[in-house]
Amino acid sequence: MAKTARKAPTRSRASEDGSDVDTALAGSRLTRLRILWLLGAALWTLLLVSLASFRSTDWPTHVVAMPTDPPLNLCGSFGAAISYWLYFTLGFGVWIPTVYLGVLLAAIAMGRRISHPFVRFVGCLIAMGAIGSLHAEWFPTLGPLTGVDAGIVPMWFADEMHARFGPVGASLIFTAGLAVGAVVAADAIVFMLPGVCARAFSFLSPLWEADWRAHFGALRERMGAMFPQPAVAGATAGRARRSPSRAATAAAAAAVVEREEDEAEEDQDGIDASEDDCGEEFSEDEVETAEQTVTVAAAPAAPASTATAEPAATAGSSRAALSEDELRAKIERLPIKMTTKPNPMQRRDEDIPRAVDYSGYQFPTLDLLEEPEGNYSTKMEAYVRDQAGVLTRTLSEYGLEGEITHIESGPVVTLYSVELAAGTRVARLETISKDIARALQAPNVRILPNLVGRTAVGIEVPNKQKEKVRLKELMSSGHAANMMLPMFLGKDSAGEPLVLDLAKMPHMLIAGTTGSGKSVCMNTIIMSWLYTKRPDELKLVLVDPKMVEMAQFSEIPHLACPVVTEMSKAAAILEWAVTKMEERYELLKEAGVRDIRSFNELGEAELRERLSPADDVEWAKIPKKMHYMVFVIDELADLMMTNKEVEHSIVRIAQKARAVGIHLILATQRPQATVVTGLIKSNMPCRVSFKVASGTDSRIVLDQKGAELLLGQGDMLVVTPSQTDARRSQGTLVEDKEARAVTKFLKTVAAPSFERQLLTIRSGQVASGGGGDGGEGGGDADGERDPLFDKAVEIMIESGRGSVSLLQRRLAIGYGRASRLVDQMGHAGILGEHKGSVAREVVVTIEEWARMKEMRDEAEASGTVFQKHYDNSDADSEALRFHDEDEDAAETARR
Repeated sequence: MAKTARKAPTRSRASEDGSDVDTALAGSRLTRLRILWLLGAALWTLLLVSLASFRSTDWPTHVVAMPTDPPLNLCGSFGAAISYWLYFTLGFGVWIPTVYLGVLLAAIAMGRRISHPFVRFVGCLIAMGAIGSLHAEWFPTLGPLTGVDAGIVPMWFADEMHARFGPVGASLIFTAGLAVGAVVAADAIVFMLPGVCARAFSFLSPLWEADWRAHFGALRERMGAMFPQPAVAGATAGRARRSPSRAATAAAAAAVVEREEDEAEEDQDGIDASEDDCGEEFSEDEVETAEQTVTVAAAPAAPASTATAEPAATAGSSRAALSEDELRAKIERLPIKMTTKPNPMQRRDEDIPRAVDYSGYQFPTLDLLEEPEGNYSTKMEAYVRDQAGVLTRTLSEYGLEGEITHIESGPVVTLYSVELAAGTRVARLETISKDIARALQAPNVRILPNLVGRTAVGIEVPNKQKEKVRLKELMSSGHAANMMLPMFLGKDSAGEPLVLDLAKMPHMLIAGTTGSGKSVCMNTIIMSWLYTKRPDELKLVLVDPKMVEMAQFSEIPHLACPVVTEMSKAAAILEWAVTKMEERYELLKEAGVRDIRSFNELGEAELRERLSPADDVEWAKIPKKMHYMVFVIDELADLMMTNKEVEHSIVRIAQKARAVGIHLILATQRPQATVVTGLIKSNMPCRVSFKVASGTDSRIVLDQKGAELLLGQGDMLVVTPSQTDARRSQGTLVEDKEARAVTKFLKTVAAPSFERQLLTIRSGQVASGGGGDGGEGGGDADGERDPLFDKAVEIMIESGRGSVSLLQRRLAIGYGRASRLVDQMGHAGILGEHKGSVAREVVVTIEEWARMKEMRDEAEASGTVFQKHYDNSDADSEALRFHDEDEDAAETARR
């Protein structure tokens, strides 16, 4: 025991010294190996570049008499000589050992070991000779060097074999030699080829697929044995996670290493460098033997694992493997939501939401409207299912795995809900949208990347045949219950009625090109109110610069004033609306309520108690009920171009008028930034866009693209305050004969009751009565008559036309003063109505004008008539007059 204890420190010191020596030797050996690898890689690269850049005209060559000087080879004369003699001697087959050397260098750099490298190099040489001989036998005149195209050695060997075995026998021998050389050089890769071919042609023999998969797995294991990795702890752990056989191999290798360490500790004298090398070789051989043993032991379990993995692979490709009959059967089982038609017996006038107390007023009946079409859903169901099959096949052709889960068919488009495979981006679907439209024979398709409440993607496809949505059907649908100002706009893409309440919107912007359905939409909105509201509940102000779009509604009892056709008068009416809004707010404030609905719910007794009028005369002036007011303005662009200041009135009404029951509906066919300004758009939360010219116009109206893809004729996108995503719908079709029949009926029921204040507003007059500038305000009704008035009238009568430019030239005045003179003559009845850019007509003669002046002079002498024109001492009017005189003086100086 004591002896053993005394020897223990000596063994420890010897062990430490030996480990230091081994570490130093291993480091120097590793350095030498790295240097050798770098030299080999450099020489191989030199050889590769020389062969790749070979030119048959470089020295030394026998092809041309005068070689190229300097050589064109990238490696110079050395590369030209090396490549020439290799091609001259061996031909194209020299590339096989060259590629093998590159693979060997790469394997060494990656830390892998190629088993039997010398034997495999011999296999490469055999394959090189076989390929050169086949080249000489089959293509003797195809090569880089004329006369020795396949190389001297392969040509000699091919001639000898050809003379003894003939062309067929020689070809068979060379082919067999090539196969032998390939197996010796890369047996795992060669044996892998049948499995790859079997997988490529598996559709021809599905019964062999499992056998080939098993064979491919076994060959892959053999290739792993051909390129084994170093047995380190990290690699062993990674392999243990990959497969049970690798885990067993790693365990055997670890056991061998542990046994070697035990034997080394029992040795008293240590281990020298040569014994370390022998131990390393022995351990590698033993590891290889253990790996082969474990592989053989695990081989019977391979078919079971392969059979287990087979159903999973088949399940992954089941969606793409559907046949035509299976796909058709699957499409037939899809749920489809079609447009439903109400029973004609249920369309009654009593179902329309109206006030209970008619007060003797008679509404138009549903008999005046056109009947809806027949059973549209039955005709479309078969077509929609066929389109679903085409869509599924199209997605498969472009490499997208998608399954249609639901279909919603509307009057104009059909929405297909497509469930994409996990990891598939919606952007890929958007890139092939035009190809999908071409396959479905549709003008275009619209991709909806997000369907709320679903994980599917929506694809909107236009129907081959559109449904005509009728107003008669929507009014009896029951969707307008408890709405103050219902609008029966149409049907959405799912076939559901689209009914909105303008009182909740509270203002509306409509845009669309000519023929897209914009005017029909406005007619539909007006018709909706003619059927649901009495004249004492709703007053309309219609602005129609075209003079033909709304002319059919010129005699309905709901009008607050005749249909406005002049833009300057429309601007004055909007200013009046601002004043009316402020008056209503004052009344609501005194009544202690927040909105018009609360005010109308107050009884007369409670209203009198809250307002406390001084006498019956004041009580009679207080409105007991407030009616809603809606301004429908067509061609907003024309109004904005002729009256820039109208934007201020529109914005003020849009911001504040909701609570007092004043609403705006603006329509334009030019949705430009100068027309639909940021202030106007921000206060129009309800927007309807029909087909527009470009995506930019769509963004201006809806803040998103899509309206440029619409089909026209009522196809529209709707954005509401409660739903910011554009909803595609088909607008209601109201024909002219329906509108004429309704207006003719209402004409017999009641006559229009116009607002007196609106009747007094004339073209160019400021409704607030505060004067104006720039030739658009003032006039002889509000300010002093111009001193040049009489002279200007004489010039107009003499020339026979009321032209502003004429007065500028004849009187040498500015444009503002000339415009006011023309307006004053219009108010005095001397000129006719304004007709756009055409000069006004002079409606009096010189004799009539003389008589008018005599009457005016007599009235001035008596002091009873026209006194307001000359006794007005308003400071603003005087300042304006002096400003005009200064402007005229400046204009005269310039002339």
